[in-house]
Amino acid sequence: MDHSRLFAAVVLVAATCAACGEGSRDSTTVRIGVTASANEPRVELTRTVAERLTTEFEDGQTRLVVYRDGEAAGAAHSDEVVSADSDDGLDATGRVARLNGQLAQIGATGSDLDPLAVLADMAAAEGPALLVLHSSGLQTTDPLDLTRLGLDLDVDALVRAVPDDALPDLAGKEVVFSGLGQVDGAQQPLPPGAQEALVRLWLGICERFGAASCTHDPARVPAGGPVARTDVPAVVIGEVQHQDALVHMPTSVLFEPGGTELAPGARDVLREVAEKFDGRTTARVIVRTASAESAEAALDLTKRRGERVAAELVDLGVSRAALTEVVGAGFGAPLAVDLDSSGDLIPEAAARNRSVVVELAQPGTSG
Repeated sequence: MDHSRLFAAVVLVAATCAACGEGSRDSTTVRIGVTASANEPRVELTRTVAERLTTEFEDGQTRLVVYRDGEAAGAAHSDEVVSADSDDGLDATGRVARLNGQLAQIGATGSDLDPLAVLADMAAAEGPALLVLHSSGLQTTDPLDLTRLGLDLDVDALVRAVPDDALPDLAGKEVVFSGLGQVDGAQQPLPPGAQEALVRLWLGICERFGAASCTHDPARVPAGGPVARTDVPAVVIGEVQHQDALVHMPTSVLFEPGGTELAPGARDVLREVAEKFDGRTTARVIVRTASAESAEAALDLTKRRGERVAAELVDLGVSRAALTEVVGAGFGAPLAVDLDSSGDLIPEAAARNRSVVVELAQPGTSG
């Protein structure tokens, strides 16, 4: 992985305690990395992270190093040593507040969102450490380019596919993820199922690279709109579209990523579809996905998803006889061509194809 471009990151490094007296606690290292893109909320520590840092400031001498977007990996923009007896007039709570003030001013200027590179840079130093990655987790560059992969993904397979050299060994590192799935700017809000998949993805990567512990802090980032103004790619989610005789639903709204389990809120979406049926209405259900490596697997998944949608509509009061055809089309009959001349997925077209479409004949007027 090329680390020559680093998104804004903040690193807290406990200074060596060579001058400390006997009985002092062992020094610790705490690093906080932030992506701070235009598609994420303004950076602010959650209460959980702030409390942990307050304890670290109270317990020992700490060096604060701030990294900013565009600087080479490991290059310090500023370097400040603080400790419980520092003469800056601030207690530990005040120092965390000051840190928050610094973080709130950070805005990335890069054209991609690359939390994996930030995590790799934080993890590069040897020895035990607490690493806090403050990011939406919506990677927009390889090897985890979610603008192409989408969020209807097989999390376990993607974790296995991450290259072995994507991260250093995380042994001895505690890793905390903060802000996963929390977005702003041009990025559409993520459906609950997609948020959960993103959390599982990053925790899975963390565990695969041998971290001592991997934790997700679910607290909402309390800050407002982003500081950054440089556009970065957004992951296309899509919206439920109701037309007179057709309903188009993104699979990320209906299903847990990579499977047939209904996502939170999916039943409410399908209830609106069920309300379009009266005694005369019939319908076809067509499930598609984006182009993938395995046509057979895509066909099987879409068939099973189609049957799940049909079963749910029946449970919501639709006659099974009214569903005249349930088609799992895989990616063999796309709504849009989703591969470019190089064979790479076109994000908008791929998102369009990851869908469930209900084609209605003689729809009722109640929906």
